[in-house]
Amino acid sequence: MHVACALLGLAVIGVSLPEKPPCPGWKAGEVRRVTPAGIFDYMDGGGELYLSYGFKELLVREYTRPGEPKITCELYLMPTSADAYGLYSQDRTGKQLKIGQGAVYGSGLLIVWQGKCFIRILADRETPGAKTCATALAKQIAASCGPAGRPPAELAWLPARGLDKLSVHYFHTQMVLNYFHFVSTQNLLNLSARTNAVMGAYSGKTGKSLALIVGYPSAAAASSAWTKFRKGYMAGLKPEGEFSVARQEDGKWVAGNVKGRKLRIVLESPTREDCLRLIRSLSGG
Repeated sequence: MHVACALLGLAVIGVSLPEKPPCPGWKAGEVRRVTPAGIFDYMDGGGELYLSYGFKELLVREYTRPGEPKITCELYLMPTSADAYGLYSQDRTGKQLKIGQGAVYGSGLLIVWQGKCFIRILADRETPGAKTCATALAKQIAASCGPAGRPPAELAWLPARGLDKLSVHYFHTQMVLNYFHFVSTQNLLNLSARTNAVMGAYSGKTGKSLALIVGYPSAAAASSAWTKFRKGYMAGLKPEGEFSVARQEDGKWVAGNVKGRKLRIVLESPTREDCLRLIRSLSGG
C-alpha cells in the first residue's frame, strides 16, 4: 500500500508498508490506517504520547510466518522531522543500527527515525528469524520515507561536554516530561504544543545531573513559567548570582534561571558544585 498525503504543506509521497515483505516465507496482512481520533481504539495505554507530538496518521501492518512470532509494523507520519526525532528519542536503549537517520534494536523491538517518519517494529517474541525480518522491513520502509530531515534545532541548546547523547529527549508537553522524568502532577512549567523542550543527562564528579531547557513563544511566557515553577516546585530556591539554587529533601540539588524566551533548569544534581557548574554551562549557550 502506498499513501500520498500532505503534512503542513510538504508532500510525503510513496510511504509504504511492504505488501511483499523482503523476508522469504513471511506474509503480510491488511494495512490498518489509524487517525489521531482513533488512536485510543488502537492502543489503550500509549496514545497520549503520540498525540503530544502531533502525529498525522499511523499505518499498521502485521507479518506472519509459520513457526515464527508475529511482527507488527507501525509507521507514524509526523508533522515535522523534529517531532519524528522526538518519538525516536523516547528510549534508545539497545543496539544502534545503521538504518535511516537512526535506529535501535533491543528485545524484539526496533525503532527508526527517517525524515518525518517514525517506525516501530515489534515481534511478539525475539527469535533470530524475526530479528532478521524486522531489520529487512525497517530498511525497506525507511527507504520509502524520503530524504533525511533536520533534527530539532533545540538540540544545540545542550552543551556537548559531559552530555550522554543517548539520554537526550525532545518534547513539548507536561505528560511527556513526566514520562521521561517525573516533576509534578501539575503543569508547573506551562508546557504545551507551543513549547519546545530538550533534556539530557550530564556526568559530574560524583554522579549525573539532568539538564532541562524549555523555549517559550515569548519572554513573558518564559518568565511566568519560571515564577510558577519556583513557587510550586522549590519554594526554597535562593539567588546565586543570576541563578537560583536549592537543596531538595533527598539531598539532591536543583538550580535554574530564565533569560529571554528560554528557561533553564538543572535537576537531580548530586552536589551543589556540579549543579552550579552545569547551570552556568547551560546559560552560556
